Amino acid sequence: MKIEFTGFTATACSLMFCFLSSCGGSGTETKTESGSDLLKNTKAYDRNAIDPNAQVVEILLSTSGNTMAEMKYDKDTIAVREGTTVSLTFMNGSVDMSMQHNFVLVDPESIQQVADEGLKAGKNKDFIEEGPLVYVHTKMTVPGETTLIRFPAPPAGVYKFVCTYPGHYSIMQGWFIVEKAGNAAP
Repeated sequence: MKIEFTGFTATACSLMFCFLSSCGGSGTETKTESGSDLLKNTKAYDRNAIDPNAQVVEILLSTSGNTMAEMKYDKDTIAVREGTTVSLTFMNGSVDMSMQHNFVLVDPESIQQVADEGLKAGKNKDFIEEGPLVYVHTKMTVPGETTLIRFPAPPAGVYKFVCTYPGHYSIMQGWFIVEKAGNAAP
């Protein structure tokens, strides 16, 4: 499966292999740092600090399905480079009104906590509790609605995107991989 983005093409399986499994065939495992581990070693992530000179990576992400069993994002992996600006167009392609969806970028280990806090935050806050566990997010969309967000790519690392509408987070998830800026295209 190939995933194409502005500026480079990557094989999703190769990316996942390099980030999530052992590399080099030496039998030693490579520890993958989550975004929060990397942020502890760098300055805090500021979702509003968009560099006007950064390369813009256009991403279209849509949803489909009209039942809990069918609902999904159309991509299970998104890859960008550190230092880029992400322009994410999010389209809710569902028809049934119970299929409201959003895009919430988090660390893999915080999905459950973000979902629990989102449930407490409620519908008026789009089932999102703002705080350090949420890097960026779209608003909650209804079927047929499209929304756009722009944000700087977080530091290099492996993140997850999820839908925080009640009950959706366990099924609607994908990987968001941020490569180091100096890496050559795979």
